Amino acid sequence: MTENSENTNPENRPTHRLIQEKAFFKIDANGRQTRDKETIEITRGWLQKAKESDIHYISWANTAIPVLPDIDGKTTLRTFEINYQD
Repeated sequence: MTENSENTNPENRPTHRLIQEKAFFKIDANGRQTRDKETIEITRGWLQKAKESDIHYISWANTAIPVLPDIDGKTTLRTFEINYQD
């Protein structure tokens, strides 16, 4: 895990992003429904370390998209580390 510090993140850019994989139906030209999936970014955040322990946590930004279930009624969330070298 990466720590968010002056040395590792001098510009204070978010280090992680939370995404939702959302299923939905598309209607084609013939009126048929086809199931499709989309990845939606919910929010970005910073990995922090608790001062007196080895506990890591992510402090999510206060601007976020509401998390709503997809057509199957499921909510699948995943978090990824942001790599700014790419």
